[in-house]
Amino acid sequence: MMLITRKELRAWHTGPNIYRWFLRNFPEGGRYADVHNALIRHGYVDWATSLVEYAYSLWLEKENFALQETDATDLLADVLSHRPMTMAIQQSSAPHEFKTVSTNQYAGRQASGADYFSIMNIDNSSQISNSGDEARIGSTGSSVRIASAGVNSQIGSCGEYGWISSAGYSSQVASCGYGARVGCVGHDVRIGSSGERARIATAGNSAKVSSSGRGVKIGSAGMRARISSVGDGSKVASAGDLSHISSFGAEARVVSAGNDVRIVAMGPDALIACAGSVDYVVLGKGGCASIPYFDGKRIRFAVAYEGEGNIKAGVRYCLNHQHQFVEWGNETR
Repeated sequence: MMLITRKELRAWHTGPNIYRWFLRNFPEGGRYADVHNALIRHGYVDWATSLVEYAYSLWLEKENFALQETDATDLLADVLSHRPMTMAIQQSSAPHEFKTVSTNQYAGRQASGADYFSIMNIDNSSQISNSGDEARIGSTGSSVRIASAGVNSQIGSCGEYGWISSAGYSSQVASCGYGARVGCVGHDVRIGSSGERARIATAGNSAKVSSSGRGVKIGSAGMRARISSVGDGSKVASAGDLSHISSFGAEARVVSAGNDVRIVAMGPDALIACAGSVDYVVLGKGGCASIPYFDGKRIRFAVAYEGEGNIKAGVRYCLNHQHQFVEWGNETR
């Protein structure tokens, strides 16, 4: 369990304000998702963002992390998507100064270029777009189309078949609907999805993606991506260097073309296929991995099968200078 205590806070060198807040609200410590949710409810978004950075760096290879992270993003989607049946549209440059208008019950359309744009949508076939910064967009309707081009946006969707696209950096996207489509091209985005058969694509560096749904497909083209998935039958493809991918679902498929990546595929019968170099790979029961190497004349593949050739589940492996799988840290022996 990812439990945060005062010991962790001291190790992270947090400031006195957040330390005192934590002791007041979690004197015995608290789960990552619970602490994150409390920070969001109390309005400490910057603190919550810092917590996310720490969590991905510490617990990405733990199976329960993706579940707790999607719990946290589900709350974001719920907060954004469950408000009174109105749309709030900012008409001035000052935050929280809005004009309230009624929603159309069947086929709403809304476009805005304002900063701090805020809207809650419950229409069945609405389309929402905004190019301003600091947007807050929520949706509970089916077949919704949401587009945002500003930085620091927050987008939440609880309806099925949602289409969400974001072009700004530091955006947060939360989806708990079935079959959602999410695309982000900005750096430092955070995406959480708990629905089944979601399609998620990121093109910016340092993206953070978590998924707990079955049959999810995740694609990432940026460097230093952090991807965690616990759903069965997930498919993850990454082309960025220095990426870190963890998958715990059965029959997962992880493909990487980046260099110096770390891949954990602990679900039974998972497959790892690499076209670039790896720092290490971890397999589950019945898993296999292929890693390329250059033998001096041509590119070849080294293949590891769990249960064969002393390859064990749950152990980090890399290639040594003889292109053989050895436990990580022993590659020079």
